[in-house]
Amino acid sequence: MVSDTGEGVVKSHTLGLRIQKKVLGKMASRSIARHFIDDEAGKILDTLYVFLKDTLPDADAKKVTKSIIKIIIKLGILYHNDQLSATEKQALKTMVKRFSRLIMTIVTFWEVAFSYDESHIRRQFDDVEECIVAVVRPHLTAKSEKKVRFVFASLTDPKVLGSLFQPSEGQTKHLDVLAPMLRDYMFAEKQ
Repeated sequence: MVSDTGEGVVKSHTLGLRIQKKVLGKMASRSIARHFIDDEAGKILDTLYVFLKDTLPDADAKKVTKSIIKIIIKLGILYHNDQLSATEKQALKTMVKRFSRLIMTIVTFWEVAFSYDESHIRRQFDDVEECIVAVVRPHLTAKSEKKVRFVFASLTDPKVLGSLFQPSEGQTKHLDVLAPMLRDYMFAEKQ
C-alpha cells in the first residue's frame, strides 16, 4: 500500500494505473497508439489526419488527431488492465457495434451516389460519442471527457462533413481514399 495525501491509503495497482494513464496520455503520438491499434487502423488514422489538415486549421487537425490517440490509449489501458465494470464493458461493446455501423454508413454514402444524409450520420456519431463518454467518465478526468466531446464536435462540424462527403470543385476527394480503407478494415475484422 502507498499513502496518498488527502485521500488516505490507495492500492499501489490503482496508483500505478493513474500514473500509466497520465504518462501515456502526455506522450501520445501515432507511434505509441500503434501499440494499442494495428497497422491498418494506424493508416486510417494517418489518412484521417491528412483529410483534417486539408479541412481544418493545422493546429486543430493536430489537436483532433492527438485527442483520438489519447482516447485510444486510455481506453486500451482501462480495458487491458481489467478496470471496466460489467456495465462499462457492455457500453464498450455497444460502442463497437455503433462504431461499426457508423463506418458502414460512411462506406455506403461513398458507394451510393447522392445518399449522403448529414442528420443521419450526425446521430450515429452522437451515439458513438455517448457510449465512449459512458465508459470514460467514471475512470478519467473531466479533461478526458472534454477531449472526447472536442473530437466528435470537430468530426461532425458541417464544414468537415461537407468537405468529406460533398467536396467542392477542385477539393481533394478524401473519401475516395478513406472509405475503401474503412471497408477493407471492417471486413478484415469480421473474418
